[in-house]
Amino acid sequence: MSDGPAAAAREAGLGSAGERTPDAPSDGKRRDRAKPLLLRQVSSIPAGVWIGLIAAVTAVVLIARSGRYRWFGDELYFLAAGHHLAAGYVDQGPLVPLLARLAELVAPESTVALRLPAVAAGIAAIVVSAALAREFGGGPGARILAALGYASCPFLVTQTASLSTFAFDPTAVAVLIWLLMRWMRVRRDRLLLAAGAVAALDLQVKLLLPVVIVALALGIACCGPREVLRRPALWCAAAIAGLPTVPALIWQWRHGWPQLAMGAVIRDEQRAATGGTAGLPMQLVTMGGVLGVVLICCGAWGLVSARLRPYRFLAVTAIVMLLFVIAAGGRPYYLAGLLPVLFAAGACVLAERLPARWWRPVTALTAASSIAIAAGVVVLLPSGAPPHPVATRAELSTRMRISGTTGWDELVTAVARAAATAPDATAVLTRTYWQAAALAHANDARIPPVYSADRGFAAFGRPPPGTATVLCVDTDDAGTRLRRTFSAVEPILRLDNPRGFPGIDAHVTIWRCAGPRASWERIWPEMTTNILDPGI
Repeated sequence: MSDGPAAAAREAGLGSAGERTPDAPSDGKRRDRAKPLLLRQVSSIPAGVWIGLIAAVTAVVLIARSGRYRWFGDELYFLAAGHHLAAGYVDQGPLVPLLARLAELVAPESTVALRLPAVAAGIAAIVVSAALAREFGGGPGARILAALGYASCPFLVTQTASLSTFAFDPTAVAVLIWLLMRWMRVRRDRLLLAAGAVAALDLQVKLLLPVVIVALALGIACCGPREVLRRPALWCAAAIAGLPTVPALIWQWRHGWPQLAMGAVIRDEQRAATGGTAGLPMQLVTMGGVLGVVLICCGAWGLVSARLRPYRFLAVTAIVMLLFVIAAGGRPYYLAGLLPVLFAAGACVLAERLPARWWRPVTALTAASSIAIAAGVVVLLPSGAPPHPVATRAELSTRMRISGTTGWDELVTAVARAAATAPDATAVLTRTYWQAAALAHANDARIPPVYSADRGFAAFGRPPPGTATVLCVDTDDAGTRLRRTFSAVEPILRLDNPRGFPGIDAHVTIWRCAGPRASWERIWPEMTTNILDPGI
């Protein structure tokens, strides 16, 4: 009977003391040896190599795509803002206009150079997704899956399609959360100082980060780690983040806090374009993609489970952010900074909770579907002018995502023709900041100086005193409104390409307006608006 345990140990490949004998392979090694040679070689590649490969391939594809289509309206505005650098702007901080100006100096007229920072931010988010999975305790498979989830999500295509504020904000939020999670593990206060530096940089992009900070604070207050609130380094980090933001806050104060006024404008735009709150679920599904939705659902479940209990504050953060977007009528991408977090948590849940024979086929199928969809979007879109006219804001939103913005050359040509028809006009006044930015970027000698009272462009200057006649690039029905400002108003040219872009080369009338009824100093505040009016 005494030989029973020893025999059992020998059968299991264990020595008399319970140690595994060198000759007897473990169950894991037996399974590995049962795999085909190619699969074993693939499995032996470190996770970091796979993540780097995913990031590199994605970067090449996105950079190659970035030169295939013309400027977006906001990109033209940022180029114009780069010639009027300031501490603040109506709807964003100074960093994006500065990047636009640098790109223009390094490589004029290059859409690739302009969009490189956006692509870099998107690629960084892939790496951060994997890093977050590691902080959640995920193994190599979970880290690779998290990186693949972000690399194949449709939001990445949108994030990197143009130079914009939302190209940087989600990545900065994800990095901020990663630094906080890493601090929880290693308790090195310099990580909090680094978080302050990241916050300072993000606040130069957009003043939305305080909402994220409040959401994180509520999550930590409810679920911990409350120790972080007692760390002097946290308050030093707050100073690091806050002090560089003071000039932007002073700018906002001097200009009547236009950033706050933009809230109602954005809410109305979201209602018209996507149905507002009712359309939010579909927008979030579209952002995540097939694999992303699976990871988001698993991540949401994981953050309230016992396995990820130390990080439950992130579940509260996500709920607070979602409630803010619903209450404020904000844009869905305000939540995009949580995508890497949820992808990482979901990847850990999939890799650890489900048997490999289940999660690997499911992951492979959803990942393949996501990659196919993302590849189709990258290759096929934007597709150029649509086959049918656009009649509503919802159709316009879809058209912009599918076809991009078109018609800039037609707009410039039309204004130049109108200027030749009305040689007494010494200024051009546009209804939208997109139109003004396009005309300013064209720098056509046939076109008089361009001004617009729309959003941030209104701060770039108004027509000089004594300007008696202007060309107004406006909507088809603008006559009544313009006659309240000018004594003589007449249409001289109409742009209405049936397949054109409303506000660029469709639903646009160029008016000759003479005899301003008051000084430009008085007229300008009355004309100033934050509404982007495409004429439909």
